[in-house]
Amino acid sequence: MEFQTLEKEFSDYVGTSGCVTVNTGTSALHLALEALKLPKDSEVLVPQYTMVATAWAVYYARLKPVFVDCKDDLLIDLEDLESKITQKTKVIMVTHIYGRVVNMTKVTEIAKKYNLRVIEDAAEAHGCEWSGGKVGSFDIGCFSFYRNKIVSGEEGGAVVSNDEEFIKTAKDMKSMSFGDEHNYMHKQIGFNYRMTNSQASLILDSLRNIEKNIELRKRNESLYDSLIGEQYKMPKRNVPWVYDIKVKDNSIVDNLRHNRNIPARYGFKPVSMCAPFHIDANNTNAFKMSKNIMYLPVDPHLEEKEIKNIVLNLKELL
Repeated sequence: MEFQTLEKEFSDYVGTSGCVTVNTGTSALHLALEALKLPKDSEVLVPQYTMVATAWAVYYARLKPVFVDCKDDLLIDLEDLESKITQKTKVIMVTHIYGRVVNMTKVTEIAKKYNLRVIEDAAEAHGCEWSGGKVGSFDIGCFSFYRNKIVSGEEGGAVVSNDEEFIKTAKDMKSMSFGDEHNYMHKQIGFNYRMTNSQASLILDSLRNIEKNIELRKRNESLYDSLIGEQYKMPKRNVPWVYDIKVKDNSIVDNLRHNRNIPARYGFKPVSMCAPFHIDANNTNAFKMSKNIMYLPVDPHLEEKEIKNIVLNLKELL
């Protein structure tokens, strides 16, 4: 089975003993929370600045998201995080934004201090490292293999961990919780989150090419660095998923996309303001940064002339 081969090779790459493949990255986040079997009213600390699927996974699992602001580098504010821990807090979720890595040494210290589990949303951070270890390997890691990710297929996701009991539970849950007996007496909630072998085959091809992929992404990042003014640059990324910049008004994204055919994108919006939460975040740093952040592609297939054209159009509007 191709998906089983992928589970072995991907866990080896990340540096964990276990891996469970699923159909999407969102499913990976949801499955990870469900497999922890947390008490009903448990709180999960979630970044404000992230793709909304991170927060939706908490909602899907019938848990309470507690939103944590970001610093100017867009990563979760660990001081704000620690201030929001209560007796009901059970999980810290962090997102490695655009290939920029959260301080996992500090996250691990906080988790041990308060006896919390850690889930890393590493959808944008394949191959990233912190202090000698790959992201996703610190407790529970969740990855997306959507077609725009560093390791990609058409779709797909994975949950990785060294917690053998957790991995066993997640493997059962992702396939309708049939259990060992497969007698249609389901003893825990389950989900139809299976990955197809055709998905796994595409992802394996991408995984086996990851070092070259990362090399080309870093080359393209360096080219942007040489062409874009210092006032627009964001802190370096460990492995660039995209090239994010800070501008005075990111509404130029619409002009770039629709009038100049440049694949620019807006940065994330504070997730608490999105459905189904609708919690005001106007006074957060995440809201302030959301007005200024945009990003550009660093895909390995991009040629130098294409990046120079992107920057030329950007500069005309700036």
